[in-house]
Amino acid sequence: MGKKSSLCRFAVFAGIIAVGTLLSLVVSPPRQKRQVRWTSMGTVAAITFRGGAPQSQDAVRERVQGEWLALEKRLTAWDADSELSHLAPRLVADGEKALAEVPADVRPCYSFAFDLRRQSSGAFNPVVGEQLRKIGFTRLSPVDLGAVAKGFAVDRAWELLEEGDMLLDLGGNLRAKGGSWHTGVRNPFSSGAYAATFDLRDGEAVATSGSYERFVERDGKRFSHILDARTGQPVAGIAGVTVLAASAMLADGLSTTLFVLGPDAGIAFLESHYPGTAALWIPDTPENPAILATVPMAARLQSPAFPVTVLRKAGDRGKTSVRPFCH
Repeated sequence: MGKKSSLCRFAVFAGIIAVGTLLSLVVSPPRQKRQVRWTSMGTVAAITFRGGAPQSQDAVRERVQGEWLALEKRLTAWDADSELSHLAPRLVADGEKALAEVPADVRPCYSFAFDLRRQSSGAFNPVVGEQLRKIGFTRLSPVDLGAVAKGFAVDRAWELLEEGDMLLDLGGNLRAKGGSWHTGVRNPFSSGAYAATFDLRDGEAVATSGSYERFVERDGKRFSHILDARTGQPVAGIAGVTVLAASAMLADGLSTTLFVLGPDAGIAFLESHYPGTAALWIPDTPENPAILATVPMAARLQSPAFPVTVLRKAGDRGKTSVRPFCH
């Protein structure tokens, strides 16, 4: 599979390869395109503009960059003096009660993380810092919002900005504003290739969680950075999960939750808590690559590189009419 990326012939790419994430590509935009990039929250941030004066675009970039820098300082688990680190002991002791102490402007980020912990019966858990340290991922805070904070930051920027035609990207957490963008799900088994594409519409967001870039090696074995908090062990068997949702924070948090739960338990989880959500799983089977997609996601996919199986409900899988683009 790694040598077949030449079959995925797409046009101009607007987006960036980021940690375990989605790469956005822009196909023949009707107006002049410009992308600006910088580093934020430990990854690469970008805004792709279509139309507008450079001065206005620069002002947008400065506003978004400032917002994301401020949130990074407050929500990072890597700084013992961050707001998150100071709140962490109380959140560990009694997360639900301690949420009332979180500043109102960032409380939705914390609340969503703890909601996912409750909804998933602990499969997703923001109180996972100690478990990450045990397998070699350094954290200075026992509470880690990394699975939702980038999406939260994208939503904050999206809400702050006036009308325009742009794509916000923070480490592969994407949200479209004012237009439709053609995006691609990264092929986890072939660098620079894509497993499928679809159109990201105005206001929609997408995020991918993957095990193929962030990992640690111990005793000759590779361990994913995504843990099942119920066992404390890295998740195995899944290479990537992509979620399309109405907000970046929802897509961000659900992509990690569904990665941990896997397809069957993930479908049941969505049916109970987020019905109609568009999601796909790519199993960690490079010798027999495949896409497992919810009905809403299967309906959106274009040019899949792998065979697609529709997950209509937990334990019930049927082939879809979407055909592989390359073999």
